[in-house]
Amino acid sequence: MEQNLLSVKYIGKRPEYTDGTYGTRIHFQQGESRMVPADKARLMFKHPDVYVPGKANNKIPVIQPVPTEEENTQDMRDAIASMDVESLAAYAKTSFQIKIDKRKNLQDLRNQVTGLVDQYGSLT
Repeated sequence: MEQNLLSVKYIGKRPEYTDGTYGTRIHFQQGESRMVPADKARLMFKHPDVYVPGKANNKIPVIQPVPTEEENTQDMRDAIASMDVESLAAYAKTSFQIKIDKRKNLQDLRNQVTGLVDQYGSLT
């Protein structure tokens, strides 16, 4: 799947800046253009004192955003919401070395495993 990218030029006050606001984690030097996912670039362009459209050329490296730990944890919470008892037991055992009581009702088990993910983070 090809991702739409736009060239974004950083013109902010700092000599170097790593984007954390939009989650791209792209590092800019002042005056440098970088290729950014189009949806994030459009948000950046709402701040014309910091970002302006850049000039694309073949020498600009394409940077793929790295999912944050919070995004990974939310993805795991979403997956847990659809797991059955056996899947929950296997995940808890594999990821946290915890044996859950499979006699409990499904929602209680999902809450228990979600609590483990919230406490220790997504380990997958």
